[in-house]
Amino acid sequence: MVRMKDVAKAAGVSVATVSNTLSGKKYVSPELRERVLKTIENMGYKPSKIARNLKIKRTFVIGLIIPDVTNPYFAEIARGVEDILLKHDYQMFLCNTDGNKRRERVVIDSLLSQHVEGIINVAPRSTDRDLVEYVGNTPMVVMDRDVNEISPYFDSVYTDNYEASSRLAEHFLRLGHRSFACLAGPDDVPIARRRLRGFIDKLEQERVDGKNTTVLKGTFQFESGYELMKHLLRKKPYPSAVFAANDLMAWGAVEAAKEKGIRIPNDIAIAGFDNIYFSEFIIPALTTIHQPKFEAGQIAMRKLMEKIEKKNKKSPLEARSVILEGRLVIRESTQSF
Repeated sequence: MVRMKDVAKAAGVSVATVSNTLSGKKYVSPELRERVLKTIENMGYKPSKIARNLKIKRTFVIGLIIPDVTNPYFAEIARGVEDILLKHDYQMFLCNTDGNKRRERVVIDSLLSQHVEGIINVAPRSTDRDLVEYVGNTPMVVMDRDVNEISPYFDSVYTDNYEASSRLAEHFLRLGHRSFACLAGPDDVPIARRRLRGFIDKLEQERVDGKNTTVLKGTFQFESGYELMKHLLRKKPYPSAVFAANDLMAWGAVEAAKEKGIRIPNDIAIAGFDNIYFSEFIIPALTTIHQPKFEAGQIAMRKLMEKIEKKNKKSPLEARSVILEGRLVIRESTQSF
């Protein structure tokens, strides 16, 4: 392995000159700079990031915690995070919790033991108080949930789930539907509660009788949507419109309906939430709420770097939230074209 002192010896300069050429912190004459850079290229020297980080007492590593590594929704967020961190010479530990609160605590403890400089935590199951207790003054950006300004070290990035699901209910109502089912997410997930509440509140505002709305609780998984839909279809009359809390559950609902020979959307309309990549390719293509997943990941990483830099400079920190807008995407699962 070529070392910095090897480059200095070959170029006929001091180690300090090589270091200053690479860092740009001190002036190096154009002649010496050109000589050093040419020597580096010829020798194939690669500066040690580990040595640099030890010297400045930083790791340039962050943790990304997601509840389900198999869900394409979280994969898009991870791509957005990675797009920014690679441009700024950061590295990332990717951790999966399976939506388990205890596992989330273990993951956080593991990341802190690796001296990560910050954490992006997507849809955490832990309470706000627990998160503060777990990470202390380590910067964290929470995604898919508001953290209510619980700590100056915390920011949040999330879509207005309430407004978006209300817009979806309005779409169903415009199409003339008056009987509904909600395949909701788990009660301990704040975004699941917000999506359900936004949908139900819009129906109540439009004076839809509560007896005409069935709510079934699921797990955000394909299998959950499939089984809930099968249960729903055992009794007649079944609702004319179904809102699934995410696209995976909606996909499961679509397949269960197709197995029963039920036509979509002629007999029953089905919509989801998230607009993951395959939602426009299933048959029929899925009406859903688009979330700017890649962009949200980018925003979260920028916010985290900003907090890390302010902490290192001992600048004042404050909690901030970025609220994104969900967009209704109408496809064949709710409306014939």
